[in-house]
Order: sequence, then structure tokens, then C-alpha cells
Amino acid sequence: MLQARLLAPWICALWIFIGASTSAYGETLEAYSRTCDLAIGVTVPDFVCDNGTEVPATHLVNGVCDRPDQLHQDCDPGSRFQVLTNNASAYVVAHCRKRGNAINNGQYGDIAVIQHNRINGATCFYQALQALPQSLSGNVKAPSKGRGAWPWLTPAGTAAIGCAACHDNGPIIRSPYLTQITGANKLPGASDPTFNRDQPYYFVGDDFATWKAYKVEVNGNVCNGCHRMGVSNLGNGGTARDFGIRATALSQPHKNPHSADSPMWMLPGQTSYSQANADAAATIKQCADQFRENSPLPNSPSCKITLFTGPAAAPTLPGSYTAVWKPSTENEIQVYGWTYADYRNKYDQLWPLGWRLYSLEPYVVNGVVLYNAVWRPSTEGEIQVYGWTYEDYRRQYDQIWPQGWRLKILQPYVVSGQVRYTAVWHPSTDGEIQVYGWKYTDYRSKYDQLWRQGWRLKMLQPYVVGGQVLYTAVWHPSTEGEIQVYDWQYADYRAKYDQLWQQGWRLKLLQPYRVGGQVRYTAVWKPGNGGEIQVYGWSYADYRKKYDELWAQGWRLQILQTY
Repeated sequence: MLQARLLAPWICALWIFIGASTSAYGETLEAYSRTCDLAIGVTVPDFVCDNGTEVPATHLVNGVCDRPDQLHQDCDPGSRFQVLTNNASAYVVAHCRKRGNAINNGQYGDIAVIQHNRINGATCFYQALQALPQSLSGNVKAPSKGRGAWPWLTPAGTAAIGCAACHDNGPIIRSPYLTQITGANKLPGASDPTFNRDQPYYFVGDDFATWKAYKVEVNGNVCNGCHRMGVSNLGNGGTARDFGIRATALSQPHKNPHSADSPMWMLPGQTSYSQANADAAATIKQCADQFRENSPLPNSPSCKITLFTGPAAAPTLPGSYTAVWKPSTENEIQVYGWTYADYRNKYDQLWPLGWRLYSLEPYVVNGVVLYNAVWRPSTEGEIQVYGWTYEDYRRQYDQIWPQGWRLKILQPYVVSGQVRYTAVWHPSTDGEIQVYGWKYTDYRSKYDQLWRQGWRLKMLQPYVVGGQVLYTAVWHPSTEGEIQVYDWQYADYRAKYDQLWQQGWRLKLLQPYRVGGQVRYTAVWKPGNGGEIQVYGWSYADYRKKYDELWAQGWRLQILQTY
């Protein structure tokens, strides 16, 4: 078993001894889904296609209707569209296409999901296809559950379809087919004329890393007035080379003649053909046809093509990250440096999907409380409080103790000179003893007393108030061995770590913190011989890169601390 251990914070290159990493993205649907959730901030849940809004196929006669589907250029009656999540920062939409299946049988032939973050542009595509006589059940399981739960294509399979060949100016194509939907499942951006104009856009995952989209501009062209016209490196379709022509054409396949009931696509609300608009679209297409990926791009007022998508760098987040991994293949979802409101929305979203907190860490940057959190699959009950005073926290503790709740996570922190408590309880009747904000000498005396009585540390949280290190600790019944160091400098801690590693001790608790401008370490070891990997005081970008590398190799977080 690999027993890689520490590399000093300043020695990134030496990680090479672990061996060449495989991609953390795209190898499995579960891994891709996890990466997408992290980049986008919302997850794709289970859903039922029949709960969506049926896409109207009005005045349907002999396969011709008012607003045909633009993907297949047909009417496809019985198809449904559903907005699964839609908030200020992200949305998830699902389109269930019938493709010849009976309208009321709950079966579909093409189910597609788009997951998008409005702030950073991160976008993920999920696809399932089944040709008649076979079909797809409309009771769809989340991609995070894998292909064994529901027949999604692999990320590589979806990437091979080349979704961005059409979706080349943004995540959603706003044709009359979907913009006609009203109510709860109204298409995100349906009524925003600037949608897909300058919003960020990029494709998550290694299988999608080669996808590129470019904006096509012609000075004074009406097609550039509201939104981007796009071209991609994935084919000859898209908004500039195909949709613009369709949208301004005299007629379209399977579409009734232009009228108030069957309006043109472009310009919105137009009911009759415009030669000027068709000419504008043709001029955009002529520019787009000059696109060659490996040649210089046109750059003049009469034709300008500019790359606007690409892999996004890891966001810059405040704080220094210390982490310990252990071998595991268990699923986990994380958020980093989130405000309480964003974290809470994520918590509420994950709860009904069967995720529970494994780790929760509030930390303070410039007086602002931010949250790192890790969830693991579980349906166990839990109760939390966030940023409470000791008195309020203690009152809650005493109230739920006789009801069979015990501490799972306890994180005191200091903001504006005041100590606040964030805590999570889970169902249990185990014994526990706690002390709160004690000086080291008092804490140590209590530790020595409890050791002889068969109590061992369950949690240990040092924090600094007025330059003094105080200790909050929780013990539980145990006779397991443990070794601790308190308030040590990195070099001393590191020497101790190396000594104990050889003797069969592994980290149980680790807490870095700053006191007097210096980083100090309090640590607890327990007997063990499993592998562990650590990083100390890394930036978020470096930590995140290492996390993604280790994920693919079968390592999961044991400890995560930020200061």
C-alpha cells in the first residue's frame, strides 16, 4: 500500500513520486458529476420527466406545428421541459424528448440535462439516448448515482455528441420552441434580451476540455445587437453558421407559415419575413465560415472571431489549506470558502438527496465568516447551530442531550473578538465530556485526569483570543492509545510526525492556527499503519489541484483545516 506522507508547503514538485496521475474528471459519470457540482454549486437531482411542462405543439397537423424543435427540426409532441434548480447563481434544466414514444406512457427517447453557473460560466451536459423500439424511463436518477442507477451516457459519450456545436453562444438555445413555456418551468433567460451576450461560459471536465466556442462579430450587424453569435470547433452548425440562417428564413421545415401564432425566431415577435434580417444573418455566416481553428482568426470590423470559452482556472479563495487524505473510494461533495447563505442553500439541497456532513469548518477572513464543508452519503439525522454564543449553544446542548443527540462536529471560532460556536449533533447515547475555552494548564490537568478513567479525545479545537491559545475539547469513552503535541512550530511538529510514522502512529486530529503571526500546530496521533497524504498551508488553487489528482487515485479527505 502506498504510504506517501508529507511534503513541505514549499515543495510542490516532489509530489511526482506518487506516480503519474490519471484524470480526476470524466473517467466515470460519478466523478464527472462530482466535479460539476463543485464547479457549479448545485447538483442534478433525481427527477420525473412527466412532472415537467409539456412543450406545446400548437396547430399540429401532419407533423407541422407553430414552434418546432430546433435540434431535430420537428414537432415531437409530448416532450417535456423542466427547471430543476434556478437561483441567482446557477440553474439546472432537463429536456425529455419523446422521439416517437407514445405521449402518455412515461417513456422517452432522448433526455438531456444542462447544469450551469451564472457567475463563473461553468457548464456541464448530461445525455441519454435510446432509439425505438427501446425507450428511456422518465423516472430519472441523478448522474451522481452512476450509470448503474440509470442509463446516462458516459461523459466521453456525451462529449462525442459535441453539444457545443449547437450551444456555441451560451448554455441554452432560446428558440421559440422552448421560450413559449411559462410558469415554474419557464426557460432561464427566456425574457432576457441580453442572455448569452457576454456572460462567462466554459465546459467542465477533461472529456470536454477540447471544446471551444468563439464569438462572431460584424460591425453594425443587427445579429450582434442582443446576444453573441457563436461558432465552435465541433462542426458546421451553431448560431452563426446555422441558427441565424434558420431564424431569419422565409420558412422552416415542419413550421407553419409565419404568423402571430407561429412567429419567426428572429427577431423576437416578428411575424413576417425580413430580407434585411436574412441578409444580416448571411453576413454573419460568411464571417463564421472563415473560421479555422489552427489558423489566425479574422480580426477586422467586417469580420472578427474571438475565443470566449476555455478551461477556467481554479478560483482564488482566501485562506491557507491544510489537509490529510486517507485511502478510500467513498463519494464526497465539498464547498470551499462559501458564505453562510450559499452554504445553507447547498445543505438544504443535498439533505433530501441523502448527503450528510462529514466535515464543517467555519473560518474568518477580514471579519467575514466563510465555510468549508464536506458531505458523505448518509441518511442519518443531524441537528446544527451556526455562529451561536456559548450560552445559546450550551442551552441547545443541554436540551437535546436527553433526547439522544451527541456532538459530531464542534467548531468554535473568533470573530470581532467574540467566540462563536458552530456545532453538529447526530443520534447517539454515547458518553461525552467537554471543556470550553480553557487555558492549556487547566485543559492538561483535565486531560490527565480523564485519561486514567478511560476517556480519549474525540475533538480538540485550539483557538486564539487576545494572543492566548485556548482549548475546547470533547472526550469519549475509549482506551485507545494517543499521542499529542500542543502549539508546536512546523519544524518540531514535522520531526515528531516522522518519528511517530515509523512507530505506527497516524494522525487523528490536526489543527493549524496563527498566534503572534506564526503558524502553530496542535496534533493528536492514534495507532495505525494505513497510508496518509498531507499538505500544509497551501493556497486553494494548489490544494484543489492536489485534491483532484488524489481523488482519481482513491484518496479521500480525513482532515481539512483552513486558517
